[in-house]
Amino acid sequence: MRIPGIRILRLAPEEGIVGNIGERGGYGTKWTLLRRWNKKSAVEETRVESGEIAIHVVPAIDELTVTVTGRVSVDSSPHLRTLLLNLLHRVAAPVMVIDLSDVSYVDMSGIATLLEALKAAQERSLTLRVVGIRGQVRMLAETAHLDAIFRSLGSEVEFC
Repeated sequence: MRIPGIRILRLAPEEGIVGNIGERGGYGTKWTLLRRWNKKSAVEETRVESGEIAIHVVPAIDELTVTVTGRVSVDSSPHLRTLLLNLLHRVAAPVMVIDLSDVSYVDMSGIATLLEALKAAQERSLTLRVVGIRGQVRMLAETAHLDAIFRSLGSEVEFC
C-alpha cells in the first residue's frame, strides 16, 4: 500500500516486516507503519500510527477489519480517509468492517470520512460495517443519522 509522504527506511523481508517512518507534507505529523505480508490476500496486515490515531488493518477471506484507536479529528481524519479509500480500492473481500470501539472522540470531519468511505464502498458494491460506536461518538453519529444513511445504501452501523 502506498501512502503519500511515507519513505522506507529499512527493509527486513526475512522477518516479514517492513518498518517505515516519514513525515506527511505540511502537517508535520510523524507516521509509523508496520506491515506483515500475507501472500494469500491482496491487502496485507498493517498498523499505522499518526498523532492522535492508530489504525490496525487485518485482512481475512470474507472481510477486512480496520480497527481505529484514539481521536478522529480534523487533524487525524485525512490520514484515516487516505487509508480507507486506498483499502476500498484494493480489497477483495465483500465486507469491510471499521471498528471504532477504541475511539474516544470524533468530530464532523470523522463523520465525513466515514461517509466518503461509504460512497467508495457503494461504488465497488462492497458492504461497509461500522461497529463499536459508543459515548460521544455515538451521540454525534445519532445526531447525523449515520445509521439511516448507511442502511439506505446497503451498509450498516452498529451501536454498543
